[in-house]
Amino acid sequence: MSYAIFRCEGVNSLSDLSNRGKHNKREKESYKTNPDIRIEDSHKNIELIKCDKRYIEKFYEITKDYRLEFNERMKNTRFDRKKSFYQMVNDSKSVVADEILFTSDKIFFDSLSEEELMKWSNTVLDFVYEDMGYKKEQVIHATLHMDEKTPHIHLVAVPLVKKFDKRINKERYSISKKAYIKSSIHLSELQDKYCNRLNKNGFKLERGQKNTGVRNLSPKQLKQVTRIFNKDLDNTKWELNKKYRSLINKMESKSKGILNKKIVFDYNTYLELMDYLKQANEAVNRVAKSEGLYKELEKEIKLYKALLAVNDEKDTQINYLNNKIEKLEFDNTSFKNFIIQLLQTLKDIFRNILLFGKDREKDIVINQIKDCYDNNLYNEKDISYITNGTSKEKEMNLYLEEKDYEIF
Repeated sequence: MSYAIFRCEGVNSLSDLSNRGKHNKREKESYKTNPDIRIEDSHKNIELIKCDKRYIEKFYEITKDYRLEFNERMKNTRFDRKKSFYQMVNDSKSVVADEILFTSDKIFFDSLSEEELMKWSNTVLDFVYEDMGYKKEQVIHATLHMDEKTPHIHLVAVPLVKKFDKRINKERYSISKKAYIKSSIHLSELQDKYCNRLNKNGFKLERGQKNTGVRNLSPKQLKQVTRIFNKDLDNTKWELNKKYRSLINKMESKSKGILNKKIVFDYNTYLELMDYLKQANEAVNRVAKSEGLYKELEKEIKLYKALLAVNDEKDTQINYLNNKIEKLEFDNTSFKNFIIQLLQTLKDIFRNILLFGKDREKDIVINQIKDCYDNNLYNEKDISYITNGTSKEKEMNLYLEEKDYEIF
């Protein structure tokens, strides 16, 4: 399913605002040779809220009362501290405007008729007014771009507010993005509302995953995550291989043979076996986590690709990320196969522990086996072989029945 994508980016200066205007209104000469923008299709772009003047002019129009209030204050300000409204806005720590991007992927837009496309656009505006709290009078410009890879809306608004100032004991104007997006939690709530509003209006879109820890990563951060992930897999694989070889050598050289159907080891070999089982269990859990991480990264790249399609970025970034995710999937599959091979060789050891080990040892092994089954590293045939005729057979059979019931 396609995603409901909504992103906010602060405009930090009036010169930046001017550049956004030139981009959104297709006034840059460079667009004639820009391969990401089909200038011959720019006439198809739709102005949802028109801006017949420059963005800065419209900004001054929206902030007229704020300017008058500020200029009045400057009359009573010491000469060496006087500044123009333009200087004050640019020097402020606050943004001068908020640019909001609304889009999805090409598949979603290809399925829309012209009428449905306008319905989607109007739903976006309703969200801006009713959920975000902006008034139409605060919007500099809203345009639907149809001349890039994926249709999208750029909406630029001035977060102008008038609130009570305790220092002067009266209301005063200010520009504050936090008045409209108070925190990351509030932004997440707005993402929910946006997706819900679209679905209520007949647009079947999915909201991006929340609180995953990887969502909204930059390309640099994506590279770091995959690099750390691959290094972690390699280190774990090397450590398990090393321990396994050492364990097998000790079992072969220091085994005291079979006594009353029991395989007898010396105490140090037994401790190493328990340590290996513990590390193997951690590796099993890591397989499950790595598969979850892979899926989240795949979603992240899908979202990122959609965003790149509406920005002046090059395809090399997308190709790089695609190669990364393919390698990540390959490494994860390779690591999982490696774990499966190790666990297949351990089946006889697990069985002997369940037959002849102490209760504490049996509990460790049965928990290991449950984890392996949950992560599809052992199947029911493997479980039957290991537990058949042991004191844990009934417990494991009940566990399998419960799992089957959950699936049902």
